[in-house]
Amino acid sequence: MAFIHQTRVRFHEADPAGIAFFAGVLTWCHVAYEELLQAADLPLARILAEGRWALPLVHAEADYRQPCRYGAEVKVEVVVAELGDRRFTLAYRVLGPEGACLATARTVHVVVDRGNGRPASIPDELRAVLAAHQAPPA
Repeated sequence: MAFIHQTRVRFHEADPAGIAFFAGVLTWCHVAYEELLQAADLPLARILAEGRWALPLVHAEADYRQPCRYGAEVKVEVVVAELGDRRFTLAYRVLGPEGACLATARTVHVVVDRGNGRPASIPDELRAVLAAHQAPPA
């Protein structure tokens, strides 16, 4: 099931032509990811404050389909595209006011033990959150 975060294209996110700067899409995606964790009562701030593990991003990509214009309401849909032992991939769709797909993105995260800096298995509490938002099989 997709998690949906709604936002608006802000003035500081747009170029002089009134179109959202390309990096803004990845920012919206990361905010949607943080909001997904927050809604599941597993806020990223708490994960980092506890200091047991971290979730560094190891890959990010985006495809731009239509301009995101200043002032537009956009929805960011997030699904878990892949859920492995130590890593997971999130897939995003940025939808415009009429539901048109403005952009897609993917981010790959790994779990790292903060004590030794090595990859670690996805903790059960995080796995449960991710599994609840896993994309249906294709």
